[in-house]
Amino acid sequence: MSDGKKRILVVDDEPNLLDMLVDFCDDIDVSAIPAENGTQALEKAASEKPDAITVDMRMPDMTGLDVILKLKENETTQNIPVFLCTADGKLHEEEALKRGAAKVIPKPVTRASLKQALEGALGAWE
Repeated sequence: MSDGKKRILVVDDEPNLLDMLVDFCDDIDVSAIPAENGTQALEKAASEKPDAITVDMRMPDMTGLDVILKLKENETTQNIPVFLCTADGKLHEEEALKRGAAKVIPKPVTRASLKQALEGALGAWE
């Protein structure tokens, strides 16, 4: 992208949480690409080619673990770092990492936890 900002696909089926993640991205000077479910996430990941992806665990069409697996199986998206956002981090962490997640971000996601996870995967950009 011409402005040089990192581009993050943020996926959550809860509109308020999705808006909050978009706001957090703005706060840390990252461009957010919102998606409301797993299907949208897979489509946007392939077409937009973001620098990283955060995906909610529980969505109506598929789980975050399913999204991670599908992203990692696709040549176009397999090298994009993916972060699973879940309130049940301990329960899902091992499986998320096995499927290719870069890290699990515990919910509620904070500006600081999002920034730390992204910097860990993408390097500092400030």
